[in-house]
Amino acid sequence: MRRVRLLLSARDAGAVAQVAALAAALRDDPRLETTLVASPPAFDLLAAAGEQPVRFALPDGSTHVQAGGDPAPLLEAAQRMLATLDPDVVVTGISSLGVGIDEALLARAGGRPTFALQDFPGDANAIDGGLAERYFVRDEAAARLTRERWGVEATPVGSLRHACYAALDVPALRASVRQRLGAPRGRSVLGFFGQPVEIPGHEAAVGHLVQALAEREAKPLLVLREHPKSLGRREAHLAALRSTGVEVFDASEMSAAEPWLVACDLVTTCFSHCSLDYAFLSSLSPDPLGAVLFLMTTPESRAFLSEYAGLAVPDGVEQGLGLVARDPAEVLPLMDALLTPGGRREYHEASLLLPRGADIQVIVDAVLEAGHRHAGEAQS
Repeated sequence: MRRVRLLLSARDAGAVAQVAALAAALRDDPRLETTLVASPPAFDLLAAAGEQPVRFALPDGSTHVQAGGDPAPLLEAAQRMLATLDPDVVVTGISSLGVGIDEALLARAGGRPTFALQDFPGDANAIDGGLAERYFVRDEAAARLTRERWGVEATPVGSLRHACYAALDVPALRASVRQRLGAPRGRSVLGFFGQPVEIPGHEAAVGHLVQALAEREAKPLLVLREHPKSLGRREAHLAALRSTGVEVFDASEMSAAEPWLVACDLVTTCFSHCSLDYAFLSSLSPDPLGAVLFLMTTPESRAFLSEYAGLAVPDGVEQGLGLVARDPAEVLPLMDALLTPGGRREYHEASLLLPRGADIQVIVDAVLEAGHRHAGEAQS
């Protein structure tokens, strides 16, 4: 029996950890012939992680189409790729803010079985309704939300994104990075982890954080990590943050987010899923690391989250993994509360309830079953 041909794709940075974890298992299975295709920023991150993805780009060099744009060139390129590789099964990441290779492959799968790896609970993206048939998600709550929103199959497999954390020595990593930052015992380290500037309310949230830092007497050391899609805003953000008298370390182009997350006593973001990275890191620490503050300080950002993910609050908040500032005036008092020993302890206790590990074999088995079924149908 010939090997099942699998096409695996990624575009967004958020999909990289999941895709990399799965790619290793797929590559090691002799029953599968796996081709990994990616476009930036996922391409660069996967290459840095030791993968050898096929680079996807349109003839003009672009890699995705903005929301509302014409996806025809993207669909044509995906069709050519599918015709050349002729996979039995397609597995994609999920990208956002426009459409790219993931959505184009799903839209042009042509009867092939399709699966998607969900990062943010309830998330899916499609061109003209071309969703994957089945989504692999973190837990039953994410599966339920995905089924309700999109009418697709959803299977809980644990957190693929965080499976690799089991090998980390979290306390040692934290101590090493804080020493590099020059953060003495007793000085708070606050991180701001940016998202694409196209997200409504994002730049207003940066301004509200700046205002809170300016008013705070005890200045933390701040780690800035911009989103790969928004490095053009870095200088403006650095200038604004430093104007408050805060010392800022720019970690925007460092290879991985985890060292900078684990160094923080407080992580701030609009609703970036790096907040869950921090929660899983916290769950592996014997002592509290810190907490998360979501800067949902505008109606626009809250409306976007609801439309994007079907959630009223960011992922994890209902489980005690962070607080939400819904008004600019709430940022400073919530910051102060979360930097207390009690605030950090409560967050740590909530993080210990997160699921451990990921069942990658469930995905491999589903891909093989679907691939053999499709190959048999094609032959008959």
